[in-house]
Order: sequence, then structure tokens, then C-alpha cells
Amino acid sequence: MPRRDREQTRRRLLDAAFVEFAAYGIAGARMERIARIAGYSAGLVYTYYGGKHELFDAVQAEVVDVEFDAADLPGYAARCYDRQHEHPELARLATWRRLERPDQVTRAAEVEAIRHAQARGLVSTRFSAEQVLMLVLAIASMWSNARPDGSDHSSRRRAVEDAVRRLIEP
Repeated sequence: MPRRDREQTRRRLLDAAFVEFAAYGIAGARMERIARIAGYSAGLVYTYYGGKHELFDAVQAEVVDVEFDAADLPGYAARCYDRQHEHPELARLATWRRLERPDQVTRAAEVEAIRHAQARGLVSTRFSAEQVLMLVLAIASMWSNARPDGSDHSSRRRAVEDAVRRLIEP
């Protein structure tokens, strides 16, 4: 019997779960469909992730993960924009998370890093650290579903960086 490649199995499960969660949200997603898309049994999905919420968290951490640097919020926003440009379905995943898990705080480390950058004078204190983070993320995702202005990717990316730079200027 051939040995299973754990990393390949994990990757296939995460990819299948990303598709399922983006389409159906947490409540509508089915572990059986995820397993079928990945080509495995539902039992294996539970073995790897324990349950649907743990799998959703793993998808969020894997797919949404973008290098965060509070001292370079314009760069962070540009990287977020790039990720959403590469994966437009991330907007749906984020919407499902907001709808189905509104109380879950997952960005405490980023908020604390922004507070520290504010204390060092690198980021404006016009807004709270929480507000800065939410505004940066909103700016980064503003073109995730539509591009009504006709601009290309690189000019939109520069606009994201410039908007965030102006937002955080001390």
C-alpha cells in the first residue's frame, strides 16, 4: 500500500475547502463535498482538521495569509490587493467570515503592532489601531469584485498604496 504524502493531502484538502467555503460559507459547506472534491474520504478530512470550523480557520490562515508589517502598511495593503487579484473568491470568503463569525477576533497581533507603530510616530493616531487596520483592509479590497474605472492592475495597486500612505501619514 503506497504511503500518503501528508503535505499533498493537506494541500488538496485546503484547496477543496477553499472552493467549498467560498461558495457556501461555513454553515452551507459540507465536509463530504470537500472530501469528494479532494478525492478523499470525509473521515480523513476530520482526521486532519477535526471539524468544519477548524478547517475554515486553516483555509483562512493559508489562503489569506499576507506578510504583515505595521511599519509598511502601504506595502501590506498592496500585498493584500495582489492576493485578492490572484484569488477574487477571497472577497466571498471574507464576507462569509463576517456574516457567520462576527465575534471572532483574529487580528489582535496586527492591531497591537499598529498601536506600537503609532506610539513610535510611524502611523497617524487620527484613528484607533483597529480602525486603521479595517480601513487598510477595506482599501486593499475595494476592487475585489468590480473594476469600474477601467484602470489596470498596476495602477490600481499604486492607488491602494498611495491611499494607505496618505491615510496613515502622521
